[in-house]
Amino acid sequence: MTDDIGGSGGGPTDFSRRRLLAGLGGLGAIGAASGAGTFAYLSDEETLPNNEIGAGEVDLDVSCLGDGGCTVSNGTVSFTPDDQIRRGDFGDVTFDVAVRSNPARLWFGTTCPPSHDDLGDALDVSLRVGSEWVFSSGSLSELRREFVDGLRIDDLDGEACLDPDGDALTIELSWELPDDAPADAAGETTDFEFQLYTEQCRHVSEDDAAGSNPFAGLGPCDEPRDECPDCVEGGKADDIDGDIVLSDSGDMSTWLSIDEGPLAGDAYLFVTDVEYKDDEDEAVGVRFELVDENGDPAGQLCEVRIKGGNDTGTYPIEPPSNDTEEVLYSPESSGQGGLAGISHIQIDVCADEDGGDDDDEDDHDDSDDCVACPDEDLKLLTLTFRYLGEESAHVIATPDQGNASSGRFVDRTIQPDERFTLDGNDLDRNGKAEDWIGPNVEIAIEDGPVTEIHTSCSESLEVGDTFGSDGSGDPLYELVGGTSTAGERLCGSEDLQ
Repeated sequence: MTDDIGGSGGGPTDFSRRRLLAGLGGLGAIGAASGAGTFAYLSDEETLPNNEIGAGEVDLDVSCLGDGGCTVSNGTVSFTPDDQIRRGDFGDVTFDVAVRSNPARLWFGTTCPPSHDDLGDALDVSLRVGSEWVFSSGSLSELRREFVDGLRIDDLDGEACLDPDGDALTIELSWELPDDAPADAAGETTDFEFQLYTEQCRHVSEDDAAGSNPFAGLGPCDEPRDECPDCVEGGKADDIDGDIVLSDSGDMSTWLSIDEGPLAGDAYLFVTDVEYKDDEDEAVGVRFELVDENGDPAGQLCEVRIKGGNDTGTYPIEPPSNDTEEVLYSPESSGQGGLAGISHIQIDVCADEDGGDDDDEDDHDDSDDCVACPDEDLKLLTLTFRYLGEESAHVIATPDQGNASSGRFVDRTIQPDERFTLDGNDLDRNGKAEDWIGPNVEIAIEDGPVTEIHTSCSESLEVGDTFGSDGSGDPLYELVGGTSTAGERLCGSEDLQ
């Protein structure tokens, strides 16, 4: 919600007014759009002659001012920052709107934000039209929800209708990314979208003008969906080898079954879209829904990991949904170029507050089912770590040089607080596929420290253990879960709590 809507023209109540000192730029980038549908498409400092939107003929000029390479082209206002947005960054952008030819009324309407927008939820913004603070302080997502039903802006200064011989009307968006912005906003982008509608004043009386608002009734926007209380292991669709087809509701053989993990035998991936390599039938991208044998939702996906070649692509599903809502791709094939064929798909699902997944009352959280190190007979199939560094880093995880295994568990950029998994299926031992991660592993940051971890279970290895150092004494990795080659989970794993 907002404060002081249509206020007296003073500054916002709690928003920092530092402006024009930073481009857009560490956590993401922001853009904006104006003009859509049957409304005018606007170009930077361009006049739209004979613009017949609304009643009568109106020419509309729009220009965009501000740091960061702001332009208006084909209805989209965009920024080209030299850097990424970092915590503590701030700035603003100004849109000057003027009418030509005839006096005109002007309506401003925002579009609904995405259902989940980490950067839009984190950015603190204010919006001024002329001298009036129409949105004094709140998130960018809140601003976009606020004016979906439209706001008439030509009369905010007390005089109805914009004068074609008068000054341009200024729309100013000021933004700041707080120092305590969540890490989930890292690397994200967002948009500020709005539309403008003009109406010639002489053809419609002021008494009837309220009925001309084209945005009336378009709101409210859907509220963002709830987050997961906990994101837990769901299972794996294994041995795919690039063989994925669109699922047929009447033919379960076309569904991908979850054949390992807590949902094995109870859940399936119903494929709604597939993308293949050029001129080949090997799948490299897939969109799917998590369903039960009746085709009903079988849980809320919170993370999907797609294995291809020696690497795994990780996709947080935010907000959680039983549908990935877009095609998810395998990683690029090492040394061969292009995307690797999908070999298996792992899923994590939302747990309820009691620790079980949302659709299964028979919780898999009984600590009696877990295993612990040390145990000389225990071999670990997977270990999952959380990256504790403050900056993103390219992480490479391999069996150590003393192992007979070859291959890489991980070779990709990891964001702060992101989880990554070492999976024994990614290795090869003397030409024979292995199903455990080996007695020792190395986790290295490219051009940075190398961390050795003993993983044979001949020594203590517990969830919550931390490893490595960032140079200041703080650890780099925290063990958050694991599984044995027999499918048992390591005691204390996050998916057991």
